[in-house]
Amino acid sequence: MLEDFEYTFFDDAIAQRFCQQVDGLGYSSSIRMDESPNGDACFEVKVIGELTDEIAEQIETLYSDMLFGEQAAQIEGNEVGALADVCGVQVQLASGDYTTIAIDPVIMNKILSVLTIEELQAFLTQVAEDIETPKTGPICQRSV
Repeated sequence: MLEDFEYTFFDDAIAQRFCQQVDGLGYSSSIRMDESPNGDACFEVKVIGELTDEIAEQIETLYSDMLFGEQAAQIEGNEVGALADVCGVQVQLASGDYTTIAIDPVIMNKILSVLTIEELQAFLTQVAEDIETPKTGPICQRSV
């Protein structure tokens, strides 16, 4: 069982919709307004309680769809300037904990123009695994 996940949004309305969908799954959520490193508002959504792996994956998919769909569209289509200076992808570590890897939205949009979210998460998971458990020897002799 996993407990108390947090998700970051840069738009209050999208964060509110995310909470409503999480609540619709039968879980409680709360929003805390925070400040990003450059001083812009960001909204931390906390999903409260214990989650099964299946529900955590379902909520992660919902988050990815909202962050990389609705939020990315706002960032790309905003005529006055970007609403956010960073977005992120969550990766599960060997310990079972999750970490969010921050990625510049311009770079994220380029990556997502050639990879799916699932492919990006698989790539970053492999990077995290190789950092956590370094491997030695020639790469051609390693199993992936």
